[in-house]
This record gives sequence, C-alpha cells and structure tokens, in this order.
Amino acid sequence: MAKGTDATKAEGDLFLEHLTKSYGDFKAVDDLSLQVPQGSFFALLGPSGCGKTTTLRMVAGLEEPTGGSIRIGSQDITYAKPYQRPVNTVFQNYALFPHMSIFENVAFGLRRRGVKDVKSQVEDALELIELSQVASRKPGQLSGGQQQRVALARAIVNRPAVLLLDEPLGALDLKLRRTMQLELKRIQTEVGLTFIHVTHDQEEAMTMADTVAVMNQGVIEQMGAPLDLYEHPHTAFVANFLGQSNLFPAVVVERAGDEIELEDPDGVFRMPMARVAKSVDTQRGARVLVGVRPEKIHIERRTEAHEAPSSGNFVDGVVLSASFLGVSTQYEVRTPAGELIDVFAQNLSGRGLIPAGEQVRLTWAASHGFVLDGRQDVNAGVEIDPEAEAAG
Repeated sequence: MAKGTDATKAEGDLFLEHLTKSYGDFKAVDDLSLQVPQGSFFALLGPSGCGKTTTLRMVAGLEEPTGGSIRIGSQDITYAKPYQRPVNTVFQNYALFPHMSIFENVAFGLRRRGVKDVKSQVEDALELIELSQVASRKPGQLSGGQQQRVALARAIVNRPAVLLLDEPLGALDLKLRRTMQLELKRIQTEVGLTFIHVTHDQEEAMTMADTVAVMNQGVIEQMGAPLDLYEHPHTAFVANFLGQSNLFPAVVVERAGDEIELEDPDGVFRMPMARVAKSVDTQRGARVLVGVRPEKIHIERRTEAHEAPSSGNFVDGVVLSASFLGVSTQYEVRTPAGELIDVFAQNLSGRGLIPAGEQVRLTWAASHGFVLDGRQDVNAGVEIDPEAEAAG
C-alpha cells in the first residue's frame, strides 16, 4: 500500500492486475488485467454499464477495488488516497471555479502544493492550449470548448503520471467535438503524458487513441490499435460496436491450406485463414458468422450477362432502400435467402442512385471479409444507443 508522498513520485507504465469491483453479486469489473505504456493515449470504449467508468474511478482512487491491484511503474497505488496518487481527472462538466480567473483556475493545484514559479508554469500551460489571451477572464466568459481546454490545462500543469479523461467531450456539439478530438491528441503528443480516455464514442476512440480496449459486461472483449480492431474484430460485439458490420450465419464446407470455404443459403464464400478469428471452429459443418463492412462492398445493377467473379465473393439481391448522404449513398439490400445487407457506396461518379426494387449484385474482396464464431449473438452490440450513454 502506497503511503505519504511516495505514490506522488510514481512513474512508468500503468498496470491493472486482476482488477475486480463487485456490488453484491454483480461484477462491474471482472478480473481485468492490462498494461498502459507510459506516454501513450489509451481509450476504454464501451456502452453504458460496461465497467469503463468504474475502472477509471478505481485508478483515480474514487472507488476501492474488491480485488486485484493497480501500479504505476513499481509503485502500488491500489489503496492510496486520491490526493496521494500521481493522477488527475478531467470530467465532462469541467468543474472550473466560476469566481476565479482562468489563470487562477489553472494555478489552483500548484498553489495548493506550494509549488514555486507558478506564473511561468501556468503561462506555459495556457500557451499549450492556445488560450493565453483569455487568462484574465472568468470561465463563464468562455465557450464550452475553451472551458474544456482550461480544465485540461489545470490537470496537465500538475504533471501527473496519468491523466484520466471521463467522457470529456460529451457536452460539446458534434462539430466542436471533432475539433477537440484533434486538439486533445495534439496536446497529448506535445506533453507526452499517459492519457486514459473513457468514452462510448467509437469515433473519439479511433481518432485519438494509440490503443483501444473495447469493454463489455465488465471484461475486455478485444484490445489493440484502432485499425486492427476495425479490420480484424474477434467477436460479434466488437464488429458491431466499433463501426457497423453485416454479419450472416454460414457453415464451414472445407479448409484448404490458407483458405476456408463457407456456405449459406445465398451461396459459397472463400476467405483467407488470416481473416478467421482464433475462436472459430474450422471443422466441416461448424457454424460461423461471415462478416463484411458496408463500405467494403461494391454494388451494381445486375444483368443477365453477369457471371460469378473469378475472385472475391458475391451475392445477389434487391434494393429495399437508398439514402443519399452526400459523400456516400446507403443501400439496404435483401438477398434471396432473406438476409439484409447494408452497403455504403462512395459517390464518385455522380451516376445517380440505384432505385428501390432494382436487382443488384454485391461483391467484395475475400481479404475484406472476416469470419467469427457462429455461436455468438449476431446482434451483440447492435442495439446500443450511444446517445443514451450514462456513466458506464
């Protein structure tokens, strides 16, 4: 157990080891272990109630674990008081002091610790967030985005080993939120602190984080670089929650070398084994889920002259709806077997929409699909409403 000022000197990677938080019979966080490299931008992503905010609060010292440990470098801070930890938190509501100037808000933590040369450190922090010109103003005179940057500067100026961000952009409108995503990443890169960002917003996580951990029901379903999670989901939950996926049941026909052949009522598909999740049973007759992202699919009107493509996968269907979205058109297509497939087609040629009722062929490269364990719920992660997100 860390005591006194020892914990405030801790630095290094953040280690969560078998971390558990139970409320009676309910496990909000279930035997969670991970390592966050020092100086990285790490995101905990998941729906309401998945355990991400509870995890954050345990790192901050606001919740006591039921089991497991928390270390920064070699320093155990599992039971250290919040003020003993080299950790600061930035909340969604900013928590600025309305009666203090921006300068005094940023200086508050330094003054409490008796730090000398407060002026230069505060000025450096305000320069970092590009708000030096508003140092004498009160928080109420600033926009929401400016207030969020001040809250960030107030935390950064204390040079914590770990900075926790609890849905920090949730109160901002969409356009400002996207601007602040880039700002947060710029600031993190410049100061080199470890950022741990809790969010339900997939775009936020993928835009800013070096590593994303997707949480569901108290456990991490998958963790990795944003591109890897998106292109190689291991579970139906990750495939559906991180972006959008078409998933449809199929069975294994055969495995031949580096490829696997799958079949469903709409046809036969071939996939490279590199696109098959490790949990998948590849024995003949095993149930699987075939997945493909909507933007990976090419759609065109079907003609009598159409032949099966020499490479890649295809399925025929009829357009149920077409929605023009500006940069792309979203189609919903029904296959002969009754599967509904979403397609996002880039508006490159200005050729116009394919109308509802039109017969179409959908094709995609074998390397753009993926195969998951067929015992999973095909709708896992689909019915989550991010706008209804509360503290998770």
